[in-house]
Amino acid sequence: MAVTDTSPTGCTWGRYLEQLTDEHGGWTALTHLLIRRGGPSVGLPDDPGTIERGLRRLKTRGNAPGGQYGRWLLRYFGVPRPLEDTARWMGQYHARFADLPLSLREAQLLLWDRPPIAESPAACWIHLGLASVALRRGDIDDARLRLTRASGMTQPAAQVESALLEARLDMDAGLPARADEVLARAQGQITRLPPGGERDCYHARWADQRAYHLIHAEPVARLSQAAGLYRCIPARSPAAFALFRRHHGLAYCHWKLGDRDRATRHGRAAVEHAGDAGLLRFRVMALQLLAHIEPGEGRGLRRRADRIIAELEHTDLEPRTTP
Repeated sequence: MAVTDTSPTGCTWGRYLEQLTDEHGGWTALTHLLIRRGGPSVGLPDDPGTIERGLRRLKTRGNAPGGQYGRWLLRYFGVPRPLEDTARWMGQYHARFADLPLSLREAQLLLWDRPPIAESPAACWIHLGLASVALRRGDIDDARLRLTRASGMTQPAAQVESALLEARLDMDAGLPARADEVLARAQGQITRLPPGGERDCYHARWADQRAYHLIHAEPVARLSQAAGLYRCIPARSPAAFALFRRHHGLAYCHWKLGDRDRATRHGRAAVEHAGDAGLLRFRVMALQLLAHIEPGEGRGLRRRADRIIAELEHTDLEPRTTP
């Protein structure tokens, strides 16, 4: 996915209208297309000049509510693809956006948590991103509030994103049965996504959460079954995140099953795939695991992980780096 609108000013009505006028050939063309799409019954003025002046005024409104012209544009044109793709990228746990320092990530999301995006269906991605930030901060109430605000979404990928986050919150709250129900729903949603890297990423995240339940099962961890879930992640996926999840999970399972050689191979592969994609948060996780598998190299591996944590504010990973 190409992300083309990551300005620190967020998304204003001005940026929104720049995208629309570029896409549709200018102000006059956009005005006449709005008239054709809206028709006379929606209350549009009779004079195209009046409509164009209304659209130009909207461009100056920054992040204020869009009023009637904003509602008309969002209804008949939606959010331009570059802006919607950016919102989606900011809301996905497995995207590189999650590698930003937590304070910067939150600040950027809050800039987009305003009109025009806040008045559009793309707002669900911003709520999901802020729910993930709240979870990282340990603010469970705010995470659930943001999930509630994202409810009613129609985008299939956003429904999966929401379900996986909901299952994580349920598991952390000591509600594994409810988490299993949510993951069962997510599994069906994932199968309906188009084949490709994005579906592989969601499948990898689903498998990892299901495997986590098995690894922490009572009274005995079911490591072989967990390893089977990780092996179901496509070994030739175009998505480096999916490959990281596959190898990271298999490294853990083989380590706990006593096969240190296989665990080491998978652990090093997890570090490599995370690094190749620039997924530094996941590279930290891979380095930390490899430090446990290869205790002789543990101190050096932990130092590398600690440097990344300090730079990117991933303080929720700090306990795992304790020697």
